[in-house]
Amino acid sequence: MKIINEANEKFKDKQDEICDFLFGFLRKLNALEKEVFERGQELERKKEEIGIPKSQIAPGKTALFDEFEERLDELTEDYVTDKLFERGYSNSFGNPQKYSYIDGECTINFIMKTAKKAVVETHFSRGVDEKHKFVIKNVDGEWLVDEVYYGFEDEPDKWNSDDII
Repeated sequence: MKIINEANEKFKDKQDEICDFLFGFLRKLNALEKEVFERGQELERKKEEIGIPKSQIAPGKTALFDEFEERLDELTEDYVTDKLFERGYSNSFGNPQKYSYIDGECTINFIMKTAKKAVVETHFSRGVDEKHKFVIKNVDGEWLVDEVYYGFEDEPDKWNSDDII
């Protein structure tokens, strides 16, 4: 991971605090997504073993999705603003995890122009060059993720609104 600090001079020292907050949160999301994905795979294996058709949902899969959403609610409540929380989730989990690039090859741009808001852009590749943008706000003395965007490097000025997971 390479971090490029583009903050105004008086905010350059906030990079570690804000990036540690964000990356710690993303790692927790990755761990939950990985756990639930593996449990979902096990349910699919069991479904196949007992001969349930592929077109049918594996027994326990609906409960797993419900648990995933409940655990996401618990996890995100300390990390995101009400605005982002109310967007909900895509309610999917996969492999690799959405933010698995955090512990691999990626470039980070840390941008901060005011004391109340920072932007962290992540640039990574998974066969396609992609990017995420996190808008992080200071709310009552706490850093919270307020907005999430995704995009592709071949469209440098285009960002699409996204869910946290």
